[in-house]
Amino acid sequence: MTQIPKQHVLTEAVNDLLGDNELPAAVTLEECAAALAMSTTSFRRKLGQEGTSFKLIHQKFLNELCVTVLSTQQVKIDDLATRLGYSERATFERAFKQKFGLSPSQFRNLAAIGKDKDGAQELKVIAQSIPPMSDSCRALMQAKSQDKLDIDQVLSIVQKDPIFCGRIMGQASKAIYGKTPIDLKEAILRNLGISTVVNFAVIFGMQDALSEQVSPKLIKKYSDAFLMAPTLFKLIRRSIESKVDFDTALVEQVLVFGLLGLFLLTHKHSSQQENVLHSLRGIDDLYLLNNHIKQSTQSSIYLVSALMLSQWHIDANVIKWLSDIDKLNDSTYEHNGEQSIVLFMLSCLYRLAAGHEIDESVVEKAHSLGIYDIEQIFVILTG
Repeated sequence: MTQIPKQHVLTEAVNDLLGDNELPAAVTLEECAAALAMSTTSFRRKLGQEGTSFKLIHQKFLNELCVTVLSTQQVKIDDLATRLGYSERATFERAFKQKFGLSPSQFRNLAAIGKDKDGAQELKVIAQSIPPMSDSCRALMQAKSQDKLDIDQVLSIVQKDPIFCGRIMGQASKAIYGKTPIDLKEAILRNLGISTVVNFAVIFGMQDALSEQVSPKLIKKYSDAFLMAPTLFKLIRRSIESKVDFDTALVEQVLVFGLLGLFLLTHKHSSQQENVLHSLRGIDDLYLLNNHIKQSTQSSIYLVSALMLSQWHIDANVIKWLSDIDKLNDSTYEHNGEQSIVLFMLSCLYRLAAGHEIDESVVEKAHSLGIYDIEQIFVILTG
């Protein structure tokens, strides 16, 4: 995946100004424009050309400041509350607890747990304890690797597994896939597609393998969102105005499997389980969540997902894609068209899984990518 030089120069300049200010919450659009020797009209217009606004940059900066300071710095809670624009500590603590489900000091303590350990090694040990994939999943993966994955072979494999067969029929019967299929063959050929059935086998396999180690409620919510990935991808491809040359089969796998690492991070044997669970509740931005997890575990969502997939010998190209995604740095590079859209779709899947609503930042980002009906897409997926 090729990286191209970053173009969001003004966005970075605004973030630098906010970072240099002792009271970033109090900084206004007018003050920022003046500091950059620009009129407010020109300032707004140029930020719009970068697909953002001062309001969105400001809010994202404050959200990241809050989580980063609590995770990595010993700043007093009172001082942090002031920097974030709260008149008193108690008000900040109430707002934080409502969002994260615990107090700022409790969140700080959770983030510190296990920092003296090798987080990546701990996760590797947990991943090695994941049971082998089911017989049907293994048979599908083997047929795929041997390039023998035709409809007759898939039917033969799926029909031998009544539970998996029922799950495939259940997925194919959802409104987002169109007309209810009359049989398994129609469900696979018309509604889902062979490659999607194989990808779903992995999700169902992980769901079963981790059913006693991960919260059943969480694994159900997140699995349901991951299973929406093919439909989200299809709707985005129809919507996007610019022509992007996707490797469709590979990107679908990246979307379906890209956030599987969250299951390992919330595993009952992970020292970061409670930290991650509260972070999923309080952080709606996937980029910020991933940075927080990096600070806490010395790993990332994408690398942990790749680790899980490697245990089941899933396509090495998917694992490489996830490793490449992890190397992308918003502050250094602008992603190419395919990368930007894939990262955006992963952020949408995270919001769907965690139950975070679509907000102005999602709409603005979608518009910057040439996607102008993201709200309607969310309605279709959640309807």
